[in-house]
Amino acid sequence: MSPEPTTTPASAPAPTTEVDVVVLGSGIGGSTVAALLARSGVRVALVDSARHPRFALGESTIGETSFLLRQLAARYDVPELAHVSTSAGLAEHVSARCGIKRNFGFVYQRAGQQHAPYEVTQCNVSAGPFGPESHLMRADVDQYLFDAAVRYGALAREGVRVQHVHLGDDAVAVELADGEVIGARYVVDATGRQSVLANQLGLREEPCRFATASRTIFTHMRGVRRYDDVDAASGQPSPWHEGTLHHLFDGGWMWVIPFDNHDEAGSDLVSVGLNLDLRSHPVREGVPVEQEWAEFLAAHPTVAAQFADAEPVFPWISTGRTQFSSSRTVGDRWALMSHAAGAIDALFSRGMANTMAVVEAFVPTLLAGLADGDLSAERFAYVDTLNQAILDNNDKLIAGSYTAFRDFDLWRAWSKMWYLAWNLGVIRIAGSYYRYLETREVAELDRLHRAALPGTFCPELASAQEQFDACYEVVLEVERGETTPADAVPRLAFLLGDGEASPSPLNLHDVLRRWHDGSAETQKLIHDWGRTAAPEALRPYFAYDRATIDLAARQVLGAGRPAGPDVVDLRVPAQAGAQTGDAVRA
Repeated sequence: MSPEPTTTPASAPAPTTEVDVVVLGSGIGGSTVAALLARSGVRVALVDSARHPRFALGESTIGETSFLLRQLAARYDVPELAHVSTSAGLAEHVSARCGIKRNFGFVYQRAGQQHAPYEVTQCNVSAGPFGPESHLMRADVDQYLFDAAVRYGALAREGVRVQHVHLGDDAVAVELADGEVIGARYVVDATGRQSVLANQLGLREEPCRFATASRTIFTHMRGVRRYDDVDAASGQPSPWHEGTLHHLFDGGWMWVIPFDNHDEAGSDLVSVGLNLDLRSHPVREGVPVEQEWAEFLAAHPTVAAQFADAEPVFPWISTGRTQFSSSRTVGDRWALMSHAAGAIDALFSRGMANTMAVVEAFVPTLLAGLADGDLSAERFAYVDTLNQAILDNNDKLIAGSYTAFRDFDLWRAWSKMWYLAWNLGVIRIAGSYYRYLETREVAELDRLHRAALPGTFCPELASAQEQFDACYEVVLEVERGETTPADAVPRLAFLLGDGEASPSPLNLHDVLRRWHDGSAETQKLIHDWGRTAAPEALRPYFAYDRATIDLAARQVLGAGRPAGPDVVDLRVPAQAGAQTGDAVRA
């Protein structure tokens, strides 16, 4: 992009380097933004105080994450994002150290008791033509995307701290600790919890506004046994070891994310994290993390059997409160990406999906602003609304879950709210992606941002948000002692089964069902429902021909080049009934 004349902020030293955009933080969010901008012809500097490779949390993908990666790859011709969106692409292009994810598994543990095999729920993940979801070895994945950004032209500055960000009316200047000053038109902060701009501008809310209040201890381990080998059979659709396993208990939950769960695995590691409700498990000053872990295992004998031979590969890391929030996320010539703006909890693996949702909305807005010169906060108001609403709605989903953990039946009922939210998210993102492939009309992608309630689980329908809020209120009544879990369950069943945004194939009224069916067969039934019975506001997301799914998978799984003009014609044959469009880049 040709440079626009800028004026260095009065407080800043003269720039030694000039770019259009400085991206602070080279994790998965920052590197994705930098790669997309650089591929679009923007001059980008990518700055980080650390160096790759490095450990990061956010290791389990969900459908929303993967489809957003595919959408971004197709729209901006960045095939590296498509590689990260499938387990096959990861194995071929990125790393042999990633695991597969065929299910979300939830096992309910009671203190002092062996696990009762009946007390489980599982959602099998529709593999379909794209293959299963993935467990990401983030050190490898983040390195890969960072390298992609550099290959597309981003200037990398690793291992150097930001001293100050000078914000002016016409330009910004990022002053680095080594004396370099990078002048730019815009600055993107993707530095996470220790956000440079949030700290400099005093954006953190004190106290944090979120209802969820939890802390975490985590590490990577070797020697973790397959849970299928230590517990009695539960009859679940797929082995626990082939997915993301969650041990649930009154007062918290624990993740078990194996990277060693397929025949070609190049890792023997498992990610392990214990998440504790601060209301019942406050920070214990002076108590070693290892002692807390040992006490947890002693109280939960079936979990202890899974970890009988396990050893951490690096010292346990213990956090204070996980949650943080910000009063605003955009300003004149600056923006915070998702994890610099706030965080909730790792439950349901929504963090990376939230990151990509904000990136997907932010990048085209920034490109338009760079083109016409309007880089004001008002230009990015939608991104701020989206960012904040995503956090607020995920907070309700997870706060409700911590309350539901106190009773297995209440958990089963509340988990259907998550199941609905997950399906609605995938429906919207996948539907817009498939229509884009059929038509090559960017308007199909931008449809995601024309709804009235951005950041909700179904932005097109106010009734869907009312349904979610009503379900959350029922759980809050349990939390406040105003109703019992037993009385709450039938109320949740009525609310979930009666909503106009509840696809009938999900059978959400059956809230005590243990298996959440995410199979390809159920997805086909949902597509049929969407074309014939869904509310009119949702029907555009079902307008694609199902033949496009296989064609899209061919594109994604065949995206082997770094970049170039090769194209594959993915237009659906006319007799298949879909509208045709231009050829789609491979």
